[in-house]
Amino acid sequence: MARSVSCTILAYNEEESLEQAVLDVHGALVALGRPFEVVVVDDGSTDRTPAIAAELEARLPEVRVIRHGRNLGPGSAILTGIRNARCDNICFHPADQQVDFRQVAAMVPLLDDADIVVVSRSHRPGYTRMRLLSSQVYITLARLLFGLDGFQDFNFIYLFRRELFDGMPIDSDGVFLCTEILVRAIRNGARVAHAEAECLPRASGTSKVYKPRVIAKTLREMLGFWMRTRRAA
Repeated sequence: MARSVSCTILAYNEEESLEQAVLDVHGALVALGRPFEVVVVDDGSTDRTPAIAAELEARLPEVRVIRHGRNLGPGSAILTGIRNARCDNICFHPADQQVDFRQVAAMVPLLDDADIVVVSRSHRPGYTRMRLLSSQVYITLARLLFGLDGFQDFNFIYLFRRELFDGMPIDSDGVFLCTEILVRAIRNGARVAHAEAECLPRASGTSKVYKPRVIAKTLREMLGFWMRTRRAA
């Protein structure tokens, strides 16, 4: 039997795009032909996102909603999705619709022979010069600290085998989370596959990641992880 799929949709104040995001993910997974679930993680939204999520949960039996009592950030939402996944394979989709999920669904079969799929962006529409610079600084610094020279981009979309996390400690709960998982997975001998997807302009709203406090937390987590693992080596 084909391995099943848990897709977590990350939502924080996404009332304008959440319904379409869920319907797109649901439709793509139905077409994939594998057992699946869609987990909506509402990260403490203050708009109509919780009500829309509840309506979708009532309408579609494959949809589950998990709500954070307050906004914890995208890393925490991803971690919630990992810890609550019930299926064999795990992937994520931002409710802002910056990727066509049909492209992500087409990558799921790569997990039949790999433990993790790292998806890079073909381009970055709508990025300001400062946002492009901060992203490049992040990628360059992570490459230098953790030896990720073979990766063009590791801060976009990931797909995982659920058993990848068996016994894996995870220290981060911010933007650095997925990079930490990648580094730990590689050091544990995980099989890594690469893919590329088109990054789309946001369907609505504004970025929740490109903020000074988020950038500062990301750097703290990255450097803290580097120092801890360096001492342990």
